[in-house]
Amino acid sequence: MLKQGVLGWPQIAGLGISLVIAGQFSGWNYGLADNGWANMLLATLLMAVLSGGLALCISELSTAMPHAGGVFAYAQSAFGPFVGYLVGSACAIALTIGTGAAATFVASYTESVFGFGGWPVKIALFAIIIGIHIRGVGEALGVTLLAGAIAAATLLVFGVTMLPQVDPANLLGDSGAFGQSVSLHGVFACVPFAIWMFICIEQVSSAAEEAANPGHAMSRGIVAAVVVLLLTALTVLVSAPGVAGIAAVGTAADPLYAAMSHSGHYDGSSWLTLLVGGGAVCGLLATFFSVVYSASRQLYALARDGYFPAALARTNRRGSPYVALLSLVVVGLPLSLVSPEKLLLCIVLLLSSCHLFLFAAYIRMRRSHAHLVRPFRLPGGPVIASLGMLLTLVVIAACFQLDVEMLSAIALLAVALIFNYLVRAMRAGKVLATEKPEHV
Repeated sequence: MLKQGVLGWPQIAGLGISLVIAGQFSGWNYGLADNGWANMLLATLLMAVLSGGLALCISELSTAMPHAGGVFAYAQSAFGPFVGYLVGSACAIALTIGTGAAATFVASYTESVFGFGGWPVKIALFAIIIGIHIRGVGEALGVTLLAGAIAAATLLVFGVTMLPQVDPANLLGDSGAFGQSVSLHGVFACVPFAIWMFICIEQVSSAAEEAANPGHAMSRGIVAAVVVLLLTALTVLVSAPGVAGIAAVGTAADPLYAAMSHSGHYDGSSWLTLLVGGGAVCGLLATFFSVVYSASRQLYALARDGYFPAALARTNRRGSPYVALLSLVVVGLPLSLVSPEKLLLCIVLLLSSCHLFLFAAYIRMRRSHAHLVRPFRLPGGPVIASLGMLLTLVVIAACFQLDVEMLSAIALLAVALIFNYLVRAMRAGKVLATEKPEHV
């Protein structure tokens, strides 16, 4: 059983920031190279609206129904076990893939800043971070909160230092014409990379079952996280390409470091380069911690409800789901061999598919679960959720710029998940679609 009543709203906010902050150090910049800054800016603002609305819907659901499964539990309550299982499985798989992408980005920054990276760094990351999580949630989230705070502060210092050096021509071209550089196709192509600066904020709902007074801690923590993330996202989006240019930043695995090194003002030994490099590693570590936390809780919740092998629901005397945590090493470490851009698009596609069901679940549960006490109630929630569904469909469509091999792999994975559900239903000797969730 998970340890309850250990997380306050600052830890919830720290978890939300830490889940996302790595996306502002790496990954978002892949949308710049072919599509331009103006399109990326508009896509980022649209994704901020989407992610903010999603976070607020999640805040209401998590205060009304605290559950370690988070989005899995809400989809299950609204649409039944089969949909809940698919949503929870997609989230768990996306987060597990995320550990591989995070390890790759950490190794890239340590290589650039400190001169060492590769497999030794990746193996050490998994060993140390999984070990801390197995020791206990309090220790893991304490480290996460500190690392996330350092990372957010680093982004703000980077912005304050670099903004005076921004050249508008680097962003909009020599003509400085914003309107001439904007196109629907460009914004559409940027969307999967823009949402990378905010994605996973909804996974903070997994902490509701372990929160002290979730009615207040969840809403306050999530709102605080969204405000901080919007500020840091805009800071990075203007500062990095504005100083070094789109060509230098757009394809770099370490875009902030690339921005400083190409600006001509900072070399590898300057104080800002070392600060930002160290802060980037902290941010990526914070996200690594948070993704491991959320992925293990999703796996734990699915196993506890009988959808995945029961061994994944085992906890140690400290209340940590140690088998689920160890399974992340088996899957996540080999995935760090895959191109991070491909992993990013896979993660966004999987999570956005979950978001679509989550928005729909929110609208349905406003009616079907009206009896639940909601310490936080989102004004105009159904309208916000409807807008979020439309934007999510755009994100899903934009993710089909993935190559055929990766799309085929996702399709095969979906078939395997459906097969697993049917097999378990047959073994149980009953139709799971008629069951009520045991732990909701």
